[in-house]
Amino acid sequence: MRSKFVIFTDLDGTLLDEDYSFDVAKPTIERLKELGIPIIFCSAKTKAEQEVFRSMMGVYDPFIVEDGSAIYVPKNYFKKMCGEPKNGYEVVVLGVRYEEIVEEIKKLREKFRVESYYFMSVEEVAKVTGLSKEMAKLAKMREFSETVVFAEERAVEELKRKFNVVVGGKFIHVYGKNADKGKAVKILTELYEELYGNVTTIGIGNSYTDKPMLKAVDVPALVKNPDCWANINIKNLYKAKGVATEGWVEVVEKFVFG
Repeated sequence: MRSKFVIFTDLDGTLLDEDYSFDVAKPTIERLKELGIPIIFCSAKTKAEQEVFRSMMGVYDPFIVEDGSAIYVPKNYFKKMCGEPKNGYEVVVLGVRYEEIVEEIKKLREKFRVESYYFMSVEEVAKVTGLSKEMAKLAKMREFSETVVFAEERAVEELKRKFNVVVGGKFIHVYGKNADKGKAVKILTELYEELYGNVTTIGIGNSYTDKPMLKAVDVPALVKNPDCWANINIKNLYKAKGVATEGWVEVVEKFVFG
């Protein structure tokens, strides 16, 4: 029996270009949907942010939020209940609640300079990210992680004692120690195997923060950043020549339609 493809993808700098557009990928997305191939977002973005792009693309498969902190599965998507029911979803939580992280940062701010989304206005978040005010508001609707814009080195070391702390391209991501993109991918892969039998998983990312996801799939692929590829060493890693969305289309064309 032919294997069923399942695509796990990062958003920023991967499926979305630097202007947060996916126009180049629209025909490819439509073709994947026609074939019934799941497109699973696996991103640092919040549920609220991801729901916007899910709606725009018409993609309604499960999705992984806030660096692997939780999996949102549409109700009755799989043949069995796989998480806590909440607002039309079944939610599998791997990380910690947002409030726990914020409380720790509040304590640290008494001794160190730490700037994060919680303490910033929507306008300030929009300014540092380049997001519209609408999207910046959704970026602040965090449930399991915090985005730190600036922190003194000693504050970062303190945060590392209790949480996963990943320094990204622009900001510092703080989330629960049990949260992991790779773990989330493996959980969903097992659910798809129960549903379809044999599956082939494809992972598409652009940053070293995607490494856990890429290590957990059958076909790991990197799209190019404007200047170069992320420095990731994984066996059989495919490096697309295209930047961001163009690279994303290249990967799908090669491994799904090729």
